[in-house]
Amino acid sequence: MKVITKIPSAALSPNSRSHWRVKHKASKAVKQATAAGVHIAFLLDGKPDDLPWHEVELQATYYHNCKRRRDPDNLVALLKYPIDGLVLGGLLSDDDMITIKPVSRLIDKDNPRLELMVTRATL
Repeated sequence: MKVITKIPSAALSPNSRSHWRVKHKASKAVKQATAAGVHIAFLLDGKPDDLPWHEVELQATYYHNCKRRRDPDNLVALLKYPIDGLVLGGLLSDDDMITIKPVSRLIDKDNPRLELMVTRATL
């Protein structure tokens, strides 16, 4: 299932020195946007009967608006908030059984976004 959401704010980066209130507001916005993205994906793809999923694989693709260099480790750390949004949206039961594949970075000047491809883990 593909979930499209907004790119988390730089205030949520592990290297950020932002005030806790700024971080809280930014994290809440990303979680709610991701939960809304889950509901849109349910409308487009159909809601699976066996929700919530327990073990999943996650492929994240960041579409940035410029070619500026970004640290891949920080991009992985920023996935914490969209993953919490997947739980909030009802797709996942908990975020403890997620395998995160390497993060992809592409350029889309007109539509920066984060695309999460969530698939059930093969046993």
